[in-house]
Amino acid sequence: MKTKALVAVVVLSALTLALSGCATGKPRVTIPNGSSPATANAPRAPMGDNLRYSGWNHGNGALWVTLPKDGCFSISDDNKDKDGYYLLKIPWWRGIRGQLTVTGRRLDAPAPPLRYRAASIQENGDIGINPCVLSLPNEGYWEITGHVGGKSLTIVIHVVKEVQ
Repeated sequence: MKTKALVAVVVLSALTLALSGCATGKPRVTIPNGSSPATANAPRAPMGDNLRYSGWNHGNGALWVTLPKDGCFSISDDNKDKDGYYLLKIPWWRGIRGQLTVTGRRLDAPAPPLRYRAASIQENGDIGINPCVLSLPNEGYWEITGHVGGKSLTIVIHVVKEVQ
């Protein structure tokens, strides 16, 4: 009887430990969903878009982005601005007309907000590709939301510093 009770305690302890390990609090990154402007027949979809490669692989009809297959971006000190922020280029594709704006916040730790620089309508038109540079204060899990014409697309990326 004592053996069964001991086994039950060991099993329950192991199960509790395993389940608590599952809830590490790490956000899930956004992985490409295969929704591209070319397959969705968006206005002015990029020519030669191919989902098997690194085409416009995550979107919703209003906005698309190109994401790595694992949603992870590497940064290095070579990509630091003079204020210490890391620069990360993420092109957006606007399927509807309007100026792209971007908001974001770090999910896994407190951090200053990100900054961004997106090409203006005067520089790049009001539909189609919109180059954008994110300025991130540090690595981590970041929720990024692009906004255009009253629509938005939110992604979660994992930004890691390269080992040098």
